[in-house]
Amino acid sequence: MPLMRRVAMLGAVVAAARSYARQNPDKVNRYADRAAEFVNSKTGGKYRRQVDGALRQVRKETSVPGRPHVPEAAGGTYRAPNPRTPNDRGPGSYYPSSRADRP
Repeated sequence: MPLMRRVAMLGAVVAAARSYARQNPDKVNRYADRAAEFVNSKTGGKYRRQVDGALRQVRKETSVPGRPHVPEAAGGTYRAPNPRTPNDRGPGSYYPSSRADRP
């Protein structure tokens, strides 16, 4: 299949996905939360920042102009923990070294 035809088909798929997301925002947000929980459980939170960014994009695409976003009940929704600071020394901290003389 020629490249331009593939690009056009991909554009149509993206448009259909956006349309579905705007028509069914609750379903899309619920599945995005489940996907975020799954990815973070499998990676141990290593890619939490990227997952949070993807969730923000999903929320932006599913928001309806003129209608304030009403968060779902806290049960079962993904909530990102507080971001780590450079002084945290837990697994996956900003600094891979465990030397005490480094900030």
